[in-house]
Amino acid sequence: MTSAPNLSRRFVAEVIGTFFLVIAALLSPSGLTFALVGVTLLVMVIALGQVSGSHLNPAVTLGLVAARLFPWREGLVYFVAQVLGAFLALGFGQLVDRRLPVAGSHANAVWFESLGTALLVFVVVRIVMAKATPAASALAIGLALTVGIAIAGPSSGGVLNPAIALVLLTGDLLKGSLFANLVYFAAPLLAGALAAVVARAIAPVGVEEQDRQQVTARPSDEAQRAR
Repeated sequence: MTSAPNLSRRFVAEVIGTFFLVIAALLSPSGLTFALVGVTLLVMVIALGQVSGSHLNPAVTLGLVAARLFPWREGLVYFVAQVLGAFLALGFGQLVDRRLPVAGSHANAVWFESLGTALLVFVVVRIVMAKATPAASALAIGLALTVGIAIAGPSSGGVLNPAIALVLLTGDLLKGSLFANLVYFAAPLLAGALAAVVARAIAPVGVEEQDRQQVTARPSDEAQRAR
């Protein structure tokens, strides 16, 4: 019987997946960003879902932790991997001959970033709890991000990912004051956690924790003792 990937392999998977997701966000043609980012997430869920669960977003990881579907200690490791992948993508974007997009500050950013992220995290948590098939999970999650970006894009830019927000803030790719732009980092985290709690609250009564699909395959007890 094959044991689940250990935390080191899942760390690498989150770095790789987040790298390509942020590359899609930074280097896609502006009119196609919402679609290409959604498709990239769909592809990464298919490619890496059985390794790490393909969170690729601190708001998703925090949401799953808030819904008690993912251990918080491993969540911290995932946060580090996602931020690392995002900054590797920024570094690559600055090396290639392509101007990175500069987004302006928007008065409604907090609302639209919260709405788009809440949609994504709600879908992820419900899929985890409903034991959706890998193909259905990938399609639903990719489309949820596409819809979220399409809704939020005209008003806030549709970042919907604190890792990408950190890249934009650090790379000076957001116009306006640092304080005003912190909503791009904080709003998705708060909205994701709230959406996850709501998604868990509407689960059918009597559903046991061990009957829910974990967002990532956890190592067996034997594998943990062997490490």
